[in-house]
Amino acid sequence: MKDFEALKEIWHEQIALPKVSHQDVLKKVRKTGSSLAGKLLIEILGMGIASVVLIYVWIKSPFTMWTTHLAMIIFISCCLYYTLAMIQNYRRINYDKLMDKPDCYISYLKKYKQDRYVFNTRNYKVYSIFFTLGFILYFIEISLITPLWATILGVILTFLWIALCYFVLMRTYIKREETKLEEMIQNLERIHKQFEDNG
Repeated sequence: MKDFEALKEIWHEQIALPKVSHQDVLKKVRKTGSSLAGKLLIEILGMGIASVVLIYVWIKSPFTMWTTHLAMIIFISCCLYYTLAMIQNYRRINYDKLMDKPDCYISYLKKYKQDRYVFNTRNYKVYSIFFTLGFILYFIEISLITPLWATILGVILTFLWIALCYFVLMRTYIKREETKLEEMIQNLERIHKQFEDNG
C-alpha cells in the first residue's frame, strides 16, 4: 500500500501544471487576502462595539458585588485584547509589499498562517477560559436577584453557547481560514516555480 501511495505521489509530481498568468495569480492572491482582511475588520468592529456596550452596562448598572465588577473587568479586558490582536492581524494580512518577491511573500504568509493557528487555538483557549470565569463571577450576583430557574437556565444557555463557539464554530473558522491561506501560498509557490523553470 505504501508503494502504491509513493508511486501515486511521483505520478502527480510528473504531471506538468499548465502555465498561469503572473497577473491573474496575483489578482487572485490579493482577492483572497482582501477577503480575509474584510472578515478581520468585521471582527474588530464587532469587538469594539461589544467593548463599548460592556463599559456602558458596567457604568449604568447598579452592581453591588465585587465578583460582578471583576467579571466586567474580565469581559472588557478580553474584548480589548481580542480587538488589539485582530488589528495586528488585519495589518499583517494587508501587507502586500512583498508581492513582487514570491519567495519572500510565501515565507511571510507561512509565518502568518502559523501565528494565526496559534492565536486561534492556544490563545483562543485562554480567552475562552477567562470569558467563562467572567460568566461564573457574573452569575453569582445574578443568582441573588433572579429566580433559581432563571439563573440555572441562564448558566446552561451561556455555557452551551461557549461550548458551541469553542468546539464547533471556532473549528470551522480555523479550517476556512487555513484553506484560504494555503490557497494563497500554493498560488504564490506556483508562480515562483514558473520563474525558476523559466530562469
